[in-house]
Amino acid sequence: MTGLRLSGASAIALASLLLGCAPNVGGGPGSGSGTGGATGAGGATGTGGATGAGGSPASGGSSGSGGAIATGGTGPIGPPATGGTTGNGGATGTGGATATGGVKGTGGTPGTGGTTGTGGVTAQGGSSGTPGTGGGTAGGPIDLTGRKALLVVDSPGSMSTGETIVMETLEERGMIVTVGASTGPASLAAGMNVVVVSDSAGSGDFVPIFGSVAVPMIVFGNSAYSSLGWTPSSSSKGTVGSTTMVTMTSVSTPLASDLAAGTSFTAILSTTSTSLYWGAPGGSPIAVASIMGSATELIDFAFEKGAATATGTAPARRVGLGFKTSAVQNLTIDGFKLLSAAVDWTAGS
Repeated sequence: MTGLRLSGASAIALASLLLGCAPNVGGGPGSGSGTGGATGAGGATGTGGATGAGGSPASGGSSGSGGAIATGGTGPIGPPATGGTTGNGGATGTGGATATGGVKGTGGTPGTGGTTGTGGVTAQGGSSGTPGTGGGTAGGPIDLTGRKALLVVDSPGSMSTGETIVMETLEERGMIVTVGASTGPASLAAGMNVVVVSDSAGSGDFVPIFGSVAVPMIVFGNSAYSSLGWTPSSSSKGTVGSTTMVTMTSVSTPLASDLAAGTSFTAILSTTSTSLYWGAPGGSPIAVASIMGSATELIDFAFEKGAATATGTAPARRVGLGFKTSAVQNLTIDGFKLLSAAVDWTAGS
């Protein structure tokens, strides 16, 4: 139990209470507020004085003082003065209502992250569902996870930096890449979704082995165009500086990515010193991008499966890209779009 702390008047009242409750020992003199009778002035025999009457009970809680003891003679001692009524110490102080800590704070409802962003409406084509006139492949890049690619190079044991980057680019799309020599065998192409031919692969080596395989194919550079039968002659090709502007000539194909018709841009960063390689294909090619101001000199073209080439028909989809593998790491954004769209169109078919 906690001690009761009293102040001032309360302490005095309590002291008086304690004293008042104690009996007068031996008829001690009363000192309370009650006035005892006058001391009897008895004669020598002590009979003169009346017995001192005790004071009236002390009111207000102070201890009543007894009457004065008669000192005269042998008269009987007056009865002990009755103490005053026991003073009330006052009601026990209440400590006050227990303080409540307040309503338990709630953390608030969890914040919502907002509705999931939508990637935009899929490009609407015409009634036949072909890509719309804004250019580009409806729905974005194709999921190529698990698709297989054969990368044909001159020397699989010593690939160039550009060839390694091409391989890594395909792998980043989720594709499984096998590297094969330009000398074959042709069985390497079996079960593949696309054959990608580096410009390091000599046309005299890979064309007789892989040229007629019924697997979609992408060829870098223009040195093999004539041997593949894509151009009517070896003179139907050329080279220009890599800073030369190119222009989109057709957007009626997914090979155009999201680039609009007539858009002109550089395909390779200006900080790189290399070349663009164009071809003038025969038959029924899909013209994608050409040297600016020369619509027949194409740096990106294709043949659909079964379409006429300069000397025959395409056994599967074919794409000619007018830059070497060494330039892939230095393509501009628009240049890389052309490469990515070519991979989608062939490996995703």
